[in-house]
Amino acid sequence: MRSFITLLITLTSFMVATANAALVETSPIKVCSFLKEVGLATRGWKNLYENQFSCSSRYKEIGTGFPMANNLAYYVEGESSLATQAKLVLNINNKSETSSAYSELINSSEVLSKKITGEKLPSSISTAIKSGKPIQAKLGKSTIEITRDNWPTGKGYELHVLFK
Repeated sequence: MRSFITLLITLTSFMVATANAALVETSPIKVCSFLKEVGLATRGWKNLYENQFSCSSRYKEIGTGFPMANNLAYYVEGESSLATQAKLVLNINNKSETSSAYSELINSSEVLSKKITGEKLPSSISTAIKSGKPIQAKLGKSTIEITRDNWPTGKGYELHVLFK
């Protein structure tokens, strides 16, 4: 009986801790406008289907490149009155200009981190972006995750910086 109670307390504590993991700011109107100052204005909070909503920016070109320049976009997802996650997506189309693209992604991530979590972007995240490596870090009650998707063509990849 004692081990069952211990297990129950442990599971309850885990569920409460998981439920409390969240963004500091969740107002869709605010979160969608967070990166306007860095050229990533969104087109407004829109209903995708049922209670799934999102907003997104246009692609911001970084540098030059043929056939396409590197680019960065901002996405927010959630429910009708609640933003649950925000994501920056960097497309590397021109590998010779990754340095400037990474700098742009780090700058945008720093602005977003301060506004959405209330805290400074951890240096481990900046380091992971510069190396193009996946990582996950806790920041207050939020989680920041870096993922990388290599394209099947081998000609480029995407880096995602996800705040949830």
